[in-house]
Amino acid sequence: MTSTYVETGSRIRVYDSSVKTHASLPLGTYRVDFDAKEGFSLLRVDDLSVGREQIYGHRERKVRKIFSSYERIERSLGVMLSGDKGQGKSLFLRMVAEEALDRGIPVILVTEDADGIAEFLDSLEECVVVFDEFEKVFSNGRHPHRGDQNRQNQFLSLFDGMSAVKRIYCVTVNDVQDASPYILNRPGRFHYHLRFGYPGPDEVREYLTDQAPAALASEVESAALFSRRVNLNYDHLRAIAFELNDPTALFSEVVEDLNIKALEPSLYRVEAKFADGSGLADESALNLFERGHDPRTLELRSTQRTLALSFLPRDLVFEDDGSIGVPIHKLHVLDEFDEVPDELPVSVSLNLVGHSSYAYETF
Repeated sequence: MTSTYVETGSRIRVYDSSVKTHASLPLGTYRVDFDAKEGFSLLRVDDLSVGREQIYGHRERKVRKIFSSYERIERSLGVMLSGDKGQGKSLFLRMVAEEALDRGIPVILVTEDADGIAEFLDSLEECVVVFDEFEKVFSNGRHPHRGDQNRQNQFLSLFDGMSAVKRIYCVTVNDVQDASPYILNRPGRFHYHLRFGYPGPDEVREYLTDQAPAALASEVESAALFSRRVNLNYDHLRAIAFELNDPTALFSEVVEDLNIKALEPSLYRVEAKFADGSGLADESALNLFERGHDPRTLELRSTQRTLALSFLPRDLVFEDDGSIGVPIHKLHVLDEFDEVPDELPVSVSLNLVGHSSYAYETF
């Protein structure tokens, strides 16, 4: 069926071929609107744009690759963006939307759920369909005993890309655990999955140097060092840059006062290596922010041995490779019998989980 688009003021409605106005959907950005009496329509909204915001990382290259793949593929293309809040997913969405409009492709924003929405989207012509915070708008049915229904699976046939019309479906997800298992690890539905990680020390240094030109170099370096203890997102960095742009500001005072979760535990990959080449490794939530004199304790297990490790954050050593070392002579080690083991590890290192250095490059 050929669709016809009728524009009244800022609202566009979709009709069958018996009504003739627009030959195609006018270029622009629209939000899907639903009325119980009138059904679905498209409401024109302001275009998404990057503006003058500085872009970091390889994101322009990622956007170009998405559209290059879209040109070559013979079906719809799915792109999933995942990661904690404040990591740049929304900025990337704006970049995709801006590129789409530059290429003459309309952008459709989906911000609410209603029965029949998948069929409505499938009635549209070529466009980029954006689902921001997909798992919040559409439930995954995780709690059926509370009457929770899986509203994500209604899009599976749409995301399969078998429609007669090619589109780009771009979805952001804060927590992939809340996404339907039928869209994860399914490149037939989402060809790309970009995982947005926390900026590492190099990215922190670059960001603060650009955004806080008046900051003392020593304070920028303190912030970069701090980012090896605590995961900082770009919302945090924006606030830190504002404060450090005062040349009298000290990072130690800034981080004390800002409303950031510096005191909450972050997830670390902990590895203990032994002289014979064997090792123990696990992930542990730790707070390495230097306050007080309480030791940090964690446990590493395998079928052969169990170790309880304790250390003080002030004793940590920051290695050139980006890891955090725990000096063995500063480490308190006990086995499963609360005794000092016969064999001690020769090294113990910690790495923040989620840093962009190993979390962003996904395709």
